[in-house]
Amino acid sequence: MRLTLILLCFILAAAAAGRYQAEAAVREQKAELKRLDREQERELTSIQLLRAEVAYLENPDRLAGIAENLTSLEPLSGAQLMTAEDFELAFGEAGAERRGEADGAAETHPVEVADIGSVNAR
Repeated sequence: MRLTLILLCFILAAAAAGRYQAEAAVREQKAELKRLDREQERELTSIQLLRAEVAYLENPDRLAGIAENLTSLEPLSGAQLMTAEDFELAFGEAGAERRGEADGAAETHPVEVADIGSVNAR
C-alpha cells in the first residue's frame, strides 16, 4: 500500500510538472503571437504610409509643375513635324543622293583590326 501511494505521488508530481511546462509554453506562444500581431500592424501602417507617399510623388499635377520649372519642354507644334517625303529626303536614299554620298561618291576605307590596335597604341 505504501509503495502504491509513493508511486501515485510521483505520478501526480510528474503530471503537475508536465502541466506547468505546457502552460509556460502556451504563455510563450501567446506572447510571441501578440508580438507578431504588433509587428504586422506596424508593417501595414508603414505600407499604407508608403503608398500615400507614392501617390503624392506620382501626382501628375505635381510632376507637371516640376517639369515646367526645371525644363523648357513644350508640346510639339506642327512646324516640328515632318511628312514622309521630308523624312525620305532627309534620311533616305534620296537624301543621300542629294548630299552626293550615293554610288560611292563618298570614299570609304575598310579598317582592319590591326589598324585599330596601332591607332590606339599611339
